[in-house]
Amino acid sequence: MSELSRRRFLYLSGGAAATAAGVGVWAALLRGESEKGILVPPSTTLGATSSTTSTTTTAATTTSVPTPPQNPVVVIVQMAGGNDGLNTLVPLDGIYHDARPTLALSDSDLISLTGINDFGLHPALAPLSEFWDKEMLKIVAGSGIPEQGRSHFAATDAWHSARTDKEETGWIGRWLDATEGSTPNPLRGIALGGGAPILTGKSSISTAIKSPSNFRLATPPGTDSESIVLAFLNTASPLASEPALAAAQSAIPNSLDAIGAINSAKSEANPDPYAEESFTSLLETAAGLINMNLDTRVIVISVPGFDTHANQLGRHQDLLTDFMTGVSNFWNRIESDGHADRVLLMSTSEFGRRVEENGSSGTDHGAASVQFLIGPGKGLYGNFDLRNLVKGDLPITLDTRSAYATALDWLGGPTDEILGDSYSRLF
Repeated sequence: MSELSRRRFLYLSGGAAATAAGVGVWAALLRGESEKGILVPPSTTLGATSSTTSTTTTAATTTSVPTPPQNPVVVIVQMAGGNDGLNTLVPLDGIYHDARPTLALSDSDLISLTGINDFGLHPALAPLSEFWDKEMLKIVAGSGIPEQGRSHFAATDAWHSARTDKEETGWIGRWLDATEGSTPNPLRGIALGGGAPILTGKSSISTAIKSPSNFRLATPPGTDSESIVLAFLNTASPLASEPALAAAQSAIPNSLDAIGAINSAKSEANPDPYAEESFTSLLETAAGLINMNLDTRVIVISVPGFDTHANQLGRHQDLLTDFMTGVSNFWNRIESDGHADRVLLMSTSEFGRRVEENGSSGTDHGAASVQFLIGPGKGLYGNFDLRNLVKGDLPITLDTRSAYATALDWLGGPTDEILGDSYSRLF
């Protein structure tokens, strides 16, 4: 039995961790938890706009399709709760300041991007300008799924499934189904901190860990945990007559693979097992997993807190600082380890916030937001149309499934079949 096979078990800490087996009760425990929008292509996105829309940029964009790398990886970073796109990528526009008398960021505090004259980044995102200058940053302004709505549940379902037809699988889960080999590998798709539904497939196995700090085997102190589990595996009878139990039994070996890998990665990245889960700590774990060469192809990171109905300025600053620190440390690590050329990182959030601030120094649920893609090429796509609001919301000017299609092309596989339609790419 291999060393990794000797570490096969999962501790469900209050429902906090899971290896997805895909059926029955086990799946319920483990999962835890079309009209397209308008794509403004690079040639027009970066040109002049009419007086009826907020202006965009005049910078050139790199649009050549990169050569697919060997063993590509996509890291999806979810800003759960609904990130305020307008205070993330800030338009230099008087309408923005008028709508947000207490929340608007000063133009002088914003981080400029070379060649971009109409937007600035939140000051906490200053390192993104270095990715831009290295032609490694794509920004999507006005991103969303037209049918997403303002409900967290409905919008999150739409973003996870990338479908609006009551699809029960996630778009990454369908990719895992379409590309799985003859031997299931639960570490090809991993969710850290949340976001497990995006990995839900019909046949593939994936791993979801709510809190890597609590991901461990539950046995009494001093117990030889591995011996107990191996004894169970060697003596347990087949449970084919009970499908849910059979799934649980067959999942245990894969679960132990997962716990061994995750514990190794998190110990290497963060020696404090009780550290608060954050973008910084979860992305450190993600970098460790990539460096272990476990054939991990998709890692989903999810951190809550972006539902900023009140007292937004300080909270949003802290969240974006954590996001940026995590991304910078992650990228430095994978560059040092020699993996940066095969990684594409993409941020998501289920919706943006309304243009006008509310009476509690915050913002309420809106529509369009912003996404970042770090990898090959740069460009600004879509726009924030402040002059043509839809019921007080920014209109969606680029369907986020164009970003998804770009990520799926990076991974390789039947992109259009997975998404149920053909979407323009950002490469």
